[in-house]
Amino acid sequence: SKVADGDYAQLVARIKTVLGDKITEVRESKVLTDSPCRLVSPEEATERDMQRVKRLLGQDYEIPKKIMEINRGHQLVADLASLAHSGRNDVLLDASIQQLYESALLVEGLLPNPAEMAPRIQMLLEAALRNP
Repeated sequence: SKVADGDYAQLVARIKTVLGDKITEVRESKVLTDSPCRLVSPEEATERDMQRVKRLLGQDYEIPKKIMEINRGHQLVADLASLAHSGRNDVLLDASIQQLYESALLVEGLLPNPAEMAPRIQMLLEAALRNP
């Protein structure tokens, strides 16, 4: 079942606030089934490959701005929407959004320094284990 319109809109607004100009847009995915989100290039995919090559060669590298597509039927997205709606734990919500974005970059081979994720992942694990 999909996240209700109001809660979905609230989550999208929060994602835009947290990620700011790292993304160009947040939209509902028409293709995702198992993943909560993915990043899509607004322009041609060759640009993405060029950025990956530049990063590997150590040249001036800028993380390309992407469209974030959200899987509205995913449990994780539903839980995030519920958290956004309740306003109970913005720190956890924002860290989760940031982690989803960076995990998606990692999958694309576009994250310059994956080690920087470690403290956030630890914080998210601590939060998950505190409230099982």
